[in-house]
Amino acid sequence: MKTTFRSTAEAVLTAVLASASEPVLVGDRGGRLLLVNQAARQALGVQEENLEGLPIDPTIGEQGLRDLLLDQGNGKRSAVVPLPDGKMYFATAAPLLVEGGPAGRVCVLRDVTHFKELDDLKSEFVSMVSHDLRSPLTLIRGYTTMLEMVGELNEQQRNYVTKITIGVETMTRQVDTLLDLGRIEAGVDLQIDRVPLMEVVNDVVNMLQLQARHKEIDLALEVGGGLPQFIDADRALLQQALYNLVENAIKYTQGGGWVKLSLKAHPGAVQFEVQDNGIGIPPEDQPRLFEKFFRGRQREARAQHGSGLGLAIVRSIAERHAGKVWMESKLGAGSTFYLLLPCRRPDRTSRDSQAI
Repeated sequence: MKTTFRSTAEAVLTAVLASASEPVLVGDRGGRLLLVNQAARQALGVQEENLEGLPIDPTIGEQGLRDLLLDQGNGKRSAVVPLPDGKMYFATAAPLLVEGGPAGRVCVLRDVTHFKELDDLKSEFVSMVSHDLRSPLTLIRGYTTMLEMVGELNEQQRNYVTKITIGVETMTRQVDTLLDLGRIEAGVDLQIDRVPLMEVVNDVVNMLQLQARHKEIDLALEVGGGLPQFIDADRALLQQALYNLVENAIKYTQGGGWVKLSLKAHPGAVQFEVQDNGIGIPPEDQPRLFEKFFRGRQREARAQHGSGLGLAIVRSIAERHAGKVWMESKLGAGSTFYLLLPCRRPDRTSRDSQAI
């Protein structure tokens, strides 16, 4: 009786997955495909009916999707991946548990092409508006500083001028941040060089130590073994990405807490980890955390000043360096942000070999 019920349940499950409109893939711990439904075959542009049993690498051509299926971790991971059908998908992979033990990964993909197009339109609009704001802001700041040149100001007038100047400088910084994000996303002025790894990391820690001490937060640096001396990167952007991650950790950690920046060697890559014991991030906010202008709904998060662009910039920098960024967090127990960057860029390697 139990065997018959199990057979019926398996048949129903197979039918449900086959008719599902969203692509679903399942891989085992040995790196082979256990299940690929019809929607996934169409998205991958694969004609073969029997993909089950084939190795995930190289059967799955998209690197980001391969990484999700081959990940041996115990937590959920997500990524936006382009597939051969021309669409963008938000892929979420979670451990597949059989009789209480891990047996592989199950990955569900959701079509987010429309949202990606809207995001591109938003970026174009923001870039255009930012450029148009630069000139009037420069004009206001210039004439504000010249007011004292045309006559003596009383104390109240000087106070007003100071407030205007502070407001204009704040707006200018916001506009500069928007323009920086636009340039990063477009890959404009990307200067890839052999960058001394520890020099950049130490600069970031030194710049933020004063801010950490002011909140009585212990900011520590932990360096693993086997790290390369140099990494192919745009030095300014690498420093900005690490600065944003560490500053965020300090900002959302209560006084008396701790923040740790760790470096770990991976095959052909370096993984930066920024861990804190701060307020944490609610599960419902986590999928949108790297979106432009997104601010968490927590009261503690809203109390902090910010534009909602810091993590979006980190994501863009990671993508421009052929890397990736992700996070893990538990509400009230802190967060860990991961930035994985390749040590060498293939395009730079080929140019170096040609120069030799």
